[in-house]
Amino acid sequence: MLRRVTAGLAAAGFLLAGATPAAAESYTNQFRGDGSSDFGLAWMHARWQAEDKAIADGFTDPDNQCEEIFSFGDYYTAMVIWDCTREV
Repeated sequence: MLRRVTAGLAAAGFLLAGATPAAAESYTNQFRGDGSSDFGLAWMHARWQAEDKAIADGFTDPDNQCEEIFSFGDYYTAMVIWDCTREV
């Protein structure tokens, strides 16, 4: 009788352990983009630079994996900081 109870508890433990998904680890990094332009396109250049850095670090979809958390500047000089997170 004790063996059946022990076996049942062990089986239940294995089922519960197998049913819970493993926690996925995430990787987060920040990227700074600096842009300057004589034609008023500094924001675009800064965002392109931050995006290029994120792609070089392995972020395959910066539009969905990154968020702009800081921006400063005007049309001729600009700086942005992107915070990117992906599952490892």
